Amino acid sequence: MTVFYFRWVLMVVCLLIFVGSFAALLLASWRHHRAVKHGLENFHDSLAVEIAWTLAPCVIVLLLVWPTARLFWTY
Repeated sequence: MTVFYFRWVLMVVCLLIFVGSFAALLLASWRHHRAVKHGLENFHDSLAVEIAWTLAPCVIVLLLVWPTARLFWTY
């Protein structure tokens, strides 16, 4: 795989991550807006939410860095 081709593949992956996260944000906002207001739960101080909030960007960065580092180590 050439560096030029790899750059475009990485750009498409970043675009897909952006579109997916933006769609999830819009869906969550729309569902929250349409939900019955008296039954909503408060998720503050939730350890599971905090861990997921921290690990998700770390996993995304690692998945983008790993092929990049592998490509540059082979050349």
